[in-house]
Amino acid sequence: MVEVSFITFTKNSAHRLRGLLEHVKDVVDEIIVVDGYSTDETVDVAKSYGAKVYQRKPWGYPDPDRMFALKQASYEWVLMLDDDERLCNKLRNALKSIIEDCSTHFAAIDMLRINLAKGDRIILAPYYPDRVVKIFRRGKTIFTGRVHDGPRISGSTYHLPDEYYLIHLPYHEDNWLKKAMIYAYYQSIQYPSVIGGNMFRRTLLKSLPLTTVPYYLYLMVALIRRNVPINYLSLTYCFRRALYDSILQTLMKLRDEREKELAKEISEVGFSQFLGIG
Repeated sequence: MVEVSFITFTKNSAHRLRGLLEHVKDVVDEIIVVDGYSTDETVDVAKSYGAKVYQRKPWGYPDPDRMFALKQASYEWVLMLDDDERLCNKLRNALKSIIEDCSTHFAAIDMLRINLAKGDRIILAPYYPDRVVKIFRRGKTIFTGRVHDGPRISGSTYHLPDEYYLIHLPYHEDNWLKKAMIYAYYQSIQYPSVIGGNMFRRTLLKSLPLTTVPYYLYLMVALIRRNVPINYLSLTYCFRRALYDSILQTLMKLRDEREKELAKEISEVGFSQFLGIG
């Protein structure tokens, strides 16, 4: 049977980490925790599960540590989850069998991500359905360390059926604005631009923050047109997305020429690689 390394990232998250490690301990062969110098019991919790713990300078988001963590893995196949993510029971129970079946022809496995808050599902715009890569080969994967930049996979990715899905639990309801500011700042210095989508969306994005309200309405309409179930949480997260993109576009417009050139360089080589911390 294939052996699997598990990797996660922590910062004062002892109460969440225990639940995560309890969730994966029976389906992985190694646990690696990269910690941002937690001051609570996070490290003790990790070690109580036999984890290999590495402490690194915290950046406010986990991406700069992903390549470093990957290099610590002992096994070729890796499962990487944040402390607010869980596998559905069906995927958890079949994890090794799925990886075994994919080991000959694939370098990674992606899955549907379902966002839950207060027991209700959140449909997020404009990216629905939301699929993510959380299982991959160590030797076929590169992380750039840029915020919101997923793994770069060398090889084919297997797409799991939707009954095998990832659950995302947004724990940080009380500090979402602070988190958004941190992410927007780093994204603004790491990307030359973030304009994408159809012409109407690109026009709205270019005009942010002046078009924040129309952009919010655009995101809601994008959900309605997909005929997906929408609740007040989805509408709330649409607003958060509109606010985040407004903050991001404002920061990008304030960049000088040197900062724009730096963003191009980071985009080409990767943030972790640029800093030499990968």
